[in-house]
Amino acid sequence: MKLRELLNIAGIKAPASLLNPEITGIEYDSRQVRTGDLFIAIRGFKTDGHTFIDPAIRQGAAAVVCEVKPHNQNIPVITVHNSRKALARLSQAFYDTAILPFHLTGITGTNGKTTLTLLLRELEKQAGLKTAISGTLGFLSDFEHGPFSERTTPESRDLHEMFHTCSRAGIQSLIMEVSSIALELSRVENITFDTAVFTNLTQDHLDFHGSMDRYFAAKIRLFSQLTPEGTAIINIDDPYGFQLFTSLNHKKRSCSLQNSHADYHFSEYHLSTGGLKGVVHTPDHTLSVEAPLIGVFNAMNILQAVAAWMEHHSHIRPDHLSLKSLPPIPGRMDIVRTAQHGTVIIDFAHTPDAIDKILKSVQGIPHERLIVLFGCGGDRDKAKRPVMGKIAEKYADQIIL
Repeated sequence: MKLRELLNIAGIKAPASLLNPEITGIEYDSRQVRTGDLFIAIRGFKTDGHTFIDPAIRQGAAAVVCEVKPHNQNIPVITVHNSRKALARLSQAFYDTAILPFHLTGITGTNGKTTLTLLLRELEKQAGLKTAISGTLGFLSDFEHGPFSERTTPESRDLHEMFHTCSRAGIQSLIMEVSSIALELSRVENITFDTAVFTNLTQDHLDFHGSMDRYFAAKIRLFSQLTPEGTAIINIDDPYGFQLFTSLNHKKRSCSLQNSHADYHFSEYHLSTGGLKGVVHTPDHTLSVEAPLIGVFNAMNILQAVAAWMEHHSHIRPDHLSLKSLPPIPGRMDIVRTAQHGTVIIDFAHTPDAIDKILKSVQGIPHERLIVLFGCGGDRDKAKRPVMGKIAEKYADQIIL
């Protein structure tokens, strides 16, 4: 694709005198640049892509998009106000992913995103849909496994490459975790979602966002990117979810474990070490559900998965949904029974709310002593550390930090 055509599709103005080379790829990492690529310089947390413009050109970049024009370059340079937004739009134009041939679900919230993506994937597969997921566990599908990115939500260029790959593979449903940082940094800029799910909002990432209000503002951007026919699935038991539900002017469905007037709610559910069984009420239907997950917090994950699936498949009204074939979710209430050390539970819990819920759920499992081994990211939010320590102290007989 010629540079001018690419810029035009992306809605980026080009100087009349700009040369028009053939563009064979898009990169934001100078180490990955190949001859003919368009290099887009973005500012990161620790490094600034503008300092790597010269190496990118030496690698063979055919043109550069940046916010600050470098000196004495003999290739086309386009300056923009926000190179992250430019990266998103140019990637969408290059990979031809403005219109996606599959159902796109975005899941956001502090906790529960990964479990929910896997639950929904299992339901989509039962409906006969070729399905893929993207998130903390990487990219998983029937045709390919592996990370398109090490991030929960890939950088926009990698995201659109993933969309392109899914389109060519005939994927019918893609379920992705959408982080607040990705929303803030325009990684999902100009992408429209068919379904958007809000799980909850509790303390996390305040080192990046600065306050809970700004954290919430980043999360709810996802819901402004719903298609006109799209649906929002919202946990109204969460105070921020209730606020979102009451203010959102779009098709929406409420989920609750406490409110029998919610669009989706359990009339009853039973938890055991073998999992959950319950009866779900929908706006026009009642069905039984079973899943091999323990913990009250997983009841909401199951409920929201059922809601998102039912709204996607409005023509299907099953009497029963079984998720018993769901494989163990790595690091999510992952139970290992040992001969010498009793029952070991491995969980990804890394926020105050998550560690409180996991330890509260463990109280329902018979035990003599509870040993809690946990830590906090050394380069991230420091404010949550003492809170997590107090929660562990509340439940544990012994703490290992």
